[in-house]
Amino acid sequence: MEEHPQLLPLLTVATGPMRGLGFRLGHQPLVIGRDPAVDIVVHDPHLSRRHAEIWLAGEGVSVVDLGSTNGTWVNELRTTGVARLTDGDVIRIGQTELRFFDPGLARTDPVGLSFGVPRQERRTTLALPIAPTGPTPAPRASTAARYVADSPA
Repeated sequence: MEEHPQLLPLLTVATGPMRGLGFRLGHQPLVIGRDPAVDIVVHDPHLSRRHAEIWLAGEGVSVVDLGSTNGTWVNELRTTGVARLTDGDVIRIGQTELRFFDPGLARTDPVGLSFGVPRQERRTTLALPIAPTGPTPAPRASTAARYVADSPA
């Protein structure tokens, strides 16, 4: 069965220096942390090297804290054990917030990101006048006219 990436759940970075980045969840678990060897490296000094793990399974998407110092929070509640995610949940790790979007549930849209063709009702058209940025250059004389003007009489 062929997967359509735009239909896979998505994590977006909502705060911090990586704001606006998105990560699609596939069938492989993803480890989040500061360690360069993890799947999603987040540059936040308040994260543990291997902070949390998130995965997609038949029953939905889940996240678990991997024994981090500052914990993993879902919708402002510290997780203990495995937490099931639903569309629109906010995951806080360190001082970084990740937003979870599940296109299959379609309750929310990933703000600040665009995928494929935008929905018609959200399309905005902005008409901007185009003005010259400097003085209009004088027309150039043709090459033939310049040769005639420069030739001796």
